[in-house]
Amino acid sequence: MYLAIDVGGTKTLTGVFSASGDLLESVRFETPKTYEGFLGELEKTIDKLTTDIAKIRSCCIALPGLVDRKTGIVQALGNLPWKEKPIGKDVTKILGIDSVILENDARLAGLAEANVVRYSHKNILYLTISTGIGGALIRDNHIVKELQDTEVGKMPLFFDGKIQPWEEFASGRWLTSHFNKHASELTDKKDWQEVGERIALGVGALCTVLQPEAIIFGGGVGQYADKFSDTISEYLLENLHPVIRQPHALRGPHYPGDAVLHGCYVLIKQKED
Repeated sequence: MYLAIDVGGTKTLTGVFSASGDLLESVRFETPKTYEGFLGELEKTIDKLTTDIAKIRSCCIALPGLVDRKTGIVQALGNLPWKEKPIGKDVTKILGIDSVILENDARLAGLAEANVVRYSHKNILYLTISTGIGGALIRDNHIVKELQDTEVGKMPLFFDGKIQPWEEFASGRWLTSHFNKHASELTDKKDWQEVGERIALGVGALCTVLQPEAIIFGGGVGQYADKFSDTISEYLLENLHPVIRQPHALRGPHYPGDAVLHGCYVLIKQKED
């Protein structure tokens, strides 16, 4: 069995997977702001699992920021004040196992989603649009190593008369502030067109560089891709140069709520092979 830990700024989700990839159980808890508090809550949560932790062979920890994959250290996070924390070593002690791996959460969500369509698309761009914007390029069902530390939401773009990070004017945080509604409450087609137009600016820039065969959207806003994907398609057809390949598909997530956990499982299995 395998343990997946998805650490978020507000909540942490744990999941136990069978060797064949079935999610057997999951438990969540509010993420403490302090690292020490997090370790304490994690240990309590693991004790609540019905799974015998002695049967857990490997663990993957998903983190929303920069990690050192070799040393198991979380270097810095976008929404938690943790810096240079040996989370790999500490979780190893809690679980009593040797195999604990770290990865960025957006990369893992992308890996999970790409794994679902791996037989139809080989070069896949995953974009999670939630509080901020994150992304991953998955090629041949593996995270592209050279791009594993990219922060696409921080990409500077010219918008509204000034240079600003993409996620400042196209993320879920912007959507909630602008419309005074969450994405789930947005029903007006014109509102969704505006959302699509803003997202399209970053998507167009990424297509120029990465030329993905398919783009999968996830996160709180991305799961409503059917409401804005046509706007993005029109933008790409109109603005991408003919030498740039148009993506064959724009789609929403297969795992709207727990893609990161499933990505943890896929990465563990890849490390075992």
